[in-house]
Amino acid sequence: MKKITKQNYLTEKRLGEILKQIFPNHQFIHDKQVPNSNIKNRPDYRNDTLKLIIEFDGHRHYSISKTILNDNLKDYTYKKMGYTVIRIPYFVQISKLTIFNLFNIKINFTQTYPHGFINIKAMLPADYCELGIKRFKNDIKTFHYIKNEIISSLKNKIKKYKNTKLVLPPSLYYLLQ
Repeated sequence: MKKITKQNYLTEKRLGEILKQIFPNHQFIHDKQVPNSNIKNRPDYRNDTLKLIIEFDGHRHYSISKTILNDNLKDYTYKKMGYTVIRIPYFVQISKLTIFNLFNIKINFTQTYPHGFINIKAMLPADYCELGIKRFKNDIKTFHYIKNEIISSLKNKIKKYKNTKLVLPPSLYYLLQ
């Protein structure tokens, strides 16, 4: 197993650097339109040999309905073209566990930045639109193996702000139980 170390929180650029290490024999195309897709928007990373598209989803993918609907259309189109689409939310970090669960690859990776809403600038679910809340609920299911870390970070934000409503919309209060 290879050893990879990354010290900061995940960004789109860092994701590209990490993909080179996870897939050393495959080159990923960054920010280029998928031929024959009729979609102007470009995926963050794609590998045509692996038929793999990887998207890093920042807070706009949770707070802007048009962005979310465009994501759904892109995912549908790319999947019809035979691609696997993997979306990595901004509150999820790359770790040995996420690499295995997302890519089914065992690799030695040292994670130094925790999962969750750690960064002071991170948009919290209280500010998501309704479609973003739905996406977040699906992400909690998808990333069930780190769910406790994500929820713990939300509980820490509630303690910090002393107001649950600044962190979570009422439709997500069930996560605190």
